[in-house]
Amino acid sequence: HLFKRSRPFKKYPNFIAVRTVGGYSFPSGHTSSAFATASALSRAYSKWYVVAPSLLWASSVGYSRMYLGVHFPSDVLAGALLGAGSSFALDGLKK
Repeated sequence: HLFKRSRPFKKYPNFIAVRTVGGYSFPSGHTSSAFATASALSRAYSKWYVVAPSLLWASSVGYSRMYLGVHFPSDVLAGALLGAGSSFALDGLKK
């Protein structure tokens, strides 16, 4: 709510969104949650068979937000950085 950036389907009237939602666009909350989860799992279980699927899943969540037309790529990137950063920050507090 701080940035009040409109969503792609509202900003570009020729863009046909698969799904329309309310609220603002920046950053992507779904992507942030997905990358926070994937980062926490990756740090807790640092095996490739945990890290690779969790990051693939988080990336697919980010892609889906752009595909649906509810977020810009910069929204997804900011959400990914926010989610991963918060996961690493909270892990640092634990120690």
